[in-house]
Amino acid sequence: MRDVSCLDRYPSFRSSDSAVARELLFSVYGADRFDSRDPNFGVRANFANLTSIGLAFCAYAGAASVSFPESNIVRQFFAIDGTASFRAKAASRPIAGWSPMIAGDSRLDLDFQAGYRQLVVRIDAGALERLLKSIIADDSDRRLSFVEDDSDPAVMALARQDVFRFAEELDRFGQNYSPTAIAELERSLMVRLLLAHRHNFSRQLHDAPPRAKRSVVDIVESYIEAHWDQPLDLEKIAAIANVGVRTVFREFAESGRGSPGLFARHVRLRKAAESLRHPDQHTCVLSVAFKCGFRNPGRFASEYRQVIGELPSQTLAAARRRR
Repeated sequence: MRDVSCLDRYPSFRSSDSAVARELLFSVYGADRFDSRDPNFGVRANFANLTSIGLAFCAYAGAASVSFPESNIVRQFFAIDGTASFRAKAASRPIAGWSPMIAGDSRLDLDFQAGYRQLVVRIDAGALERLLKSIIADDSDRRLSFVEDDSDPAVMALARQDVFRFAEELDRFGQNYSPTAIAELERSLMVRLLLAHRHNFSRQLHDAPPRAKRSVVDIVESYIEAHWDQPLDLEKIAAIANVGVRTVFREFAESGRGSPGLFARHVRLRKAAESLRHPDQHTCVLSVAFKCGFRNPGRFASEYRQVIGELPSQTLAAARRRR
């Protein structure tokens, strides 16, 4: 099998032994059936298992079939090379550039031909539904249900790019990211997929949000100030302000105060400056950046300079000279 570059820092297994592959597909991925009679069988699998999202890469050197039982996982498959198909709820379809969103409320059967490679997004269905309902301020007991039709190809092409960019970013930087940064990446990808696919909440997701009192911005900013070192949980913040997430964004925009994310970055930049101005012997710019939730050191330095007025290395150097 030729080398691949997807999620290589998150290796799961690599084997040409179908018995070993079966055991690992069952124990790691939750499969309950695996079959391959191809004498050239081989599989390589990488798996980044995050909080609400799992991102899996698989490459098959020989033909194989895998099945999964009912679960609370929503899946979407993105083909890279080769031919494959899936069957769910008695309907069978090929996997082209992408599959539809496949709910876990029925059995899933997959058939892969030799040479097939794919990237799979696995999302906790409960987490996805909670995120959606927090955005639209829906407190009903309706369950999220995706429409079984083809999504807009232009929208899905962008969603596919986001999925592969997510995989690339995890591969290059993910193991150095803070939980705050990872949580924000996960949330961003889930929102992108909710927007890309039709479901029973699509109209509410795209409709204009209700108006709210101007004090919402103050409530949100106070919460972010007090919890700056935690992931930006907009669903929780919106619930505290008693509005939907979209209303929070609109109130920030109309007040001329940017967005909750922009405010959070400014708070974290100020906290980073405080840390650099009062260093100990182990303090360095990179560790402070990661501690404050910045996953890209170069961008951190640029944003720090815009807000604080100097590079983080200059702040640290000046502090050490004063000691």
